[in-house]
Amino acid sequence: MTRPTLRFRPLRPAVASDRPSILDLLLTITPPPVAAAASLRERPPLNLALVIDRSGSMGGTKLSYARKAARFLAGELTGRDRLAIVSFDDEVTVVVPSMPVTDPQPFIAAINTIHSGGSTALFDGWRAGATQVAEHLDPGAMNRVLLLSDGQANHGLTDQGQIAAKVAGLTQRGISTSAFGLGDDFDEDLMGAMAAAGDGTLAHIETPSQLADLYASELQGLASTFGRRVSLGLRGKHGAEVVDLLNDLTPTTAGNHQLPNLRAGQELNVGLQLKLPAWVPNQEILSVRLAWEVPGSGERQSLIEHLQLPVMAHGELDQLDGDEAVAEQLALFNANRERKRVIAELDRGDVGSASISLGKLFGDLSAMPATPRLTRELNLLSDKLAMLKSDPKRSRKNLRRESQRSSLNVWESDDEQT
Repeated sequence: MTRPTLRFRPLRPAVASDRPSILDLLLTITPPPVAAAASLRERPPLNLALVIDRSGSMGGTKLSYARKAARFLAGELTGRDRLAIVSFDDEVTVVVPSMPVTDPQPFIAAINTIHSGGSTALFDGWRAGATQVAEHLDPGAMNRVLLLSDGQANHGLTDQGQIAAKVAGLTQRGISTSAFGLGDDFDEDLMGAMAAAGDGTLAHIETPSQLADLYASELQGLASTFGRRVSLGLRGKHGAEVVDLLNDLTPTTAGNHQLPNLRAGQELNVGLQLKLPAWVPNQEILSVRLAWEVPGSGERQSLIEHLQLPVMAHGELDQLDGDEAVAEQLALFNANRERKRVIAELDRGDVGSASISLGKLFGDLSAMPATPRLTRELNLLSDKLAMLKSDPKRSRKNLRRESQRSSLNVWESDDEQT
C-alpha cells in the first residue's frame, strides 16, 4: 500500500428507509505503514529554524535545558539539512544564520552563548526564524520553524488572530510551524493557534528534561511525514446534510477542512454526524475527497470515496447494536469538545461550574465499557479534576492542549501515553 486508505465506519451499519434519521460516522484515514513509506523515498532534507525564548523567565534551568535540547537537534542533522538558531527577548538575535549542518560544532558553540534577558517579543522571534527558512525555501525539503517559549507575547505584535494569520500565510508558502510551550506561564491559546495555522505540532513541556524527547519526536515526525497541507472535503448527497463535525478543524479557503500532516503508520480519525431524509436504497450518502501534498516533490494528490449503506425500517434500525470502537472514538472527540466548555467556565472565574462539568464528563465516560483508551482518558480527567482545586491555571492549560488533540498533532510525553 503506497497511498492512504479512507474507511467509512458508521455507528450503526444502516439508515432508515421510512423516516428521517441521524447517521453517526467515523472516517478513518490510514497512511502507508512506516516500512512502505520508507521504501517510496529517502527522507526529504530538513530546512529548520529553532527559535528560543531567552526572556528573563527562561533563566536558570529552563534555558539550560533549552540549550541542551538545541545541541541535541544540531547533532541529529546531516549535511543535507539546514538549521538556523534564533533567540529573542524584547530583541531578536540570529545566533546562527541558516546553513547546512556539515559540522554540528559551530552550532553547539553558538548555542552556548544564549543567555536570558528581558521581555517576550514572541512574534518577532518567530518571524526572524521564518525569514531564515524562507530565504532557503526548498519545495523538496521539510521547511519548518520550531518555536520554544515559556511566556506570553508582551512586546511587539501580540494579537492572537493577527499572529495566526501571519503563520497561516507562511504555511501556504510551504513553511510550517511547531509551537512548544515550556512550564505554566506560556499562552496556550496563542501557541495552539500558531501550531494549528502552521500545520505543525503543539507541545506543553512541564519539565525541561522532556525537551530532548520532544525534539527527537519532532524529527521522527518530520522524517515519517507522508503528506502535508492535507485537506478534507465533505459533500452530502441526495439531501443528506453534514450537521456536525466533531473535530475542531480549520476551514480552508476552498471550503474544505485542514487536517494534520499524514504520518506513516499513524491513523487519523474524523467524527461526523449527518441528517438524512427517509433513504432510498443504493443512493450515495456522502462524498469525501482527501487531498495532500507529497513531501519532496510538491506534487498534490487526492483520493475520493463515496458512502452507501443498506436501508431498513427505523424499528429494525433501532434494535441494532452500535459499533463499540466507533462509539468510543466519538465519545473521545466529544470529551475534547466538552473540555472547551470547562475552559470557558474557568475563563469566567467559575471554578465550581467547571468542576461540575468536568465531573459529569468523567461520569459519562465511566459508564462506557472499560478499554485501555477510556481508562487513560479517565485518568487524564481525574488529574484535571484534582488540579482544579489546587491549580486552576495549570488545569486549564492541560485541558486546552487536550482539547486540541482532534484537530492537530499534539505531543505527549511517555508518562502521559502510559
